[in-house]
Amino acid sequence: MKSLIYKSRLLAAAAVVLSLVLIMFSDSVALTLDEAIDIGLHHTSRGGMINGNLDVAEQNYFARRINFYLPEISIKGSVPTYSVDESYRFFGGSNVKKLFETSDLGFTSFIELNQSLLTGGDVRVTANLLAQKDRYPNTQLDDGSFINERTRLGSFNFSYTQPLLKPSDAKNELNNTKDDFEIAKLTKIEDETALKKEIIEAYLGVLQLSVKKDMSEAGYESARLQTNIDSLKMEDEILSEEDYLGAVSTSLDAELDKFEIETQIEEIKRQLTILLDNNVANDQELMEPVIEGHIDDARKELLLNSWERSLPARKAELQYKKAQREADYRAAGHGLTGDLTANYSTGNGYIRTDFSHENIDTKGWGVALNFSLPLWDGGSSGAAVKAANLQAEQARLEFEKTRQDAKAEIVNLINTLDVSYRRLDIMKKQIDLARNRLNIAQTRFDDGRISQIEFLDAKKAYLETKVNYLEELKTYLLNRADLDGKYTDL
Repeated sequence: MKSLIYKSRLLAAAAVVLSLVLIMFSDSVALTLDEAIDIGLHHTSRGGMINGNLDVAEQNYFARRINFYLPEISIKGSVPTYSVDESYRFFGGSNVKKLFETSDLGFTSFIELNQSLLTGGDVRVTANLLAQKDRYPNTQLDDGSFINERTRLGSFNFSYTQPLLKPSDAKNELNNTKDDFEIAKLTKIEDETALKKEIIEAYLGVLQLSVKKDMSEAGYESARLQTNIDSLKMEDEILSEEDYLGAVSTSLDAELDKFEIETQIEEIKRQLTILLDNNVANDQELMEPVIEGHIDDARKELLLNSWERSLPARKAELQYKKAQREADYRAAGHGLTGDLTANYSTGNGYIRTDFSHENIDTKGWGVALNFSLPLWDGGSSGAAVKAANLQAEQARLEFEKTRQDAKAEIVNLINTLDVSYRRLDIMKKQIDLARNRLNIAQTRFDDGRISQIEFLDAKKAYLETKVNYLEELKTYLLNRADLDGKYTDL
């Protein structure tokens, strides 16, 4: 007796441990919708590419801004260069040219600074650290000997260029990269919203098809039972053969429907796995999403009053401004243009030969005002300006249309979400009602008061309410993701 009690307690303890293990295991493999979205956005190659596109635009803007506001400093130079030249020259008052060979050995090194200006101009400063040249022989004396020559020279050069009657190239490129960066930030949100909606579609699709699979199995089982019953009726001549064949056809249709749903569920599971870069198992359990709370009235009013700050309107405005600036840039560069240049230079060094030593001290400056007026280029410049203006006009029309549609789209999304949230509340009650009916049918079936077919009909009715609820839940979540993706700072 004690041995039996001991064994029963041991089995009970084992059952408890097993249940805890199963609970822990189920918790570890269950995947929520929020977790799936987080994986898709932050732990997949597609999510990485979305972030990478923004990083590229940010680095381009950063590089262009640094180049515009800070000077570019570089050191340039050459290794010693050796060259040989043969030429006929006059020496010592002779009227006869003689062939001489000259060998040169020299090198240069300098630091250069380039700085863009807010006015659109450019400043360049060059400090020539060292320029050395050894030439031998240079001059032949009367006694047949040669003079070797060495030159060393350091110099400082300053130049300033200011475009006139045309915009600055550097400033235009800076503004373009800035707009590209701002547009890339909005595009990132659009791409993330699109990916998020695809994950929602696949995630809820798996849940829906899982329920439909249970429905198809119940339908197939019901049709199979009905076929068996009709077969007996036909043998007893209660049912005609034609009616029996109709039941067989219905059973085959149910089996085919079951097969198609099984195929669909495997396909959409693969789709979800691809979206998440195989970061989840194919048989991983999915949790039905729960709506934490609907949008309150204060939030709705804020969204409606801030429609001009919505992502589509802001993006269209940036694209329009960029296109208009490009058109102005092309138009300003067409026709009479000019630039003002100024420069100053100074140098110091020496020239040394075998018999002399001469110091070098030079200075120079200059100012120039240049103008250019194209006379004829076949119309290519005018066509380029016209094309830029047409693109700007197209961007303006797109911007106006987007502004007109933005408010209506947000109003429609909010109203759709309100209706969908109310429908979900009613569908929950329908599910509870269908579940109660299924429980009653289960009790009656267990007591033998109804047939298995009637029980399966109750089960299919319950599962159908679940499918309808999941469809409405998917619609709600997709619209909610769409609305959340319309704003970035609210």
